[in-house]
Amino acid sequence: MRMSNRISTIVFSVYILLAFYVLGGGIVNSLVGYRTWRWVGEKEFARFHQADSALIIPLFVIFFFFSFIPQILLFWFRPANIPTGLVWLAFILNLIVLVSTISVQIPIQVELDIGFSSVLLEKLISTDMIYRRIPMFLLAIVNFAMLYKVVSHSENKPVPSK
Repeated sequence: MRMSNRISTIVFSVYILLAFYVLGGGIVNSLVGYRTWRWVGEKEFARFHQADSALIIPLFVIFFFFSFIPQILLFWFRPANIPTGLVWLAFILNLIVLVSTISVQIPIQVELDIGFSSVLLEKLISTDMIYRRIPMFLLAIVNFAMLYKVVSHSENKPVPSK
């Protein structure tokens, strides 16, 4: 295996690992976490939300930002059978999630740090679904398509004997 192929394989593998980790974490946070916040008492909510935010940063947010590193490297180091267009599509979908997070979700989360608001929580849930979950679902489809291209291409290659 040539060095550029090895680098492409590593970059793509790390990207897929991080992309699916972020997808899973985002879906659980969105479809489970946010919806259960409705039942946290108003007195406890600000403290609960601050603790939740403190945990989500090292377990999710950092990995989301790290996922951009191999994703950007895919423009130069990717398996040969993955078209640049799929890499661009994945990058654009990830940027939509990032821009929404910074411009819509974080301002709502900052307000929720102060105290519970059912109106804000419903706004968080609805905007999260539209601006983050839908693009992340589409991103998962694009990532699966890239993975499928790599796996189906490897089926056609003979396995080297040891």
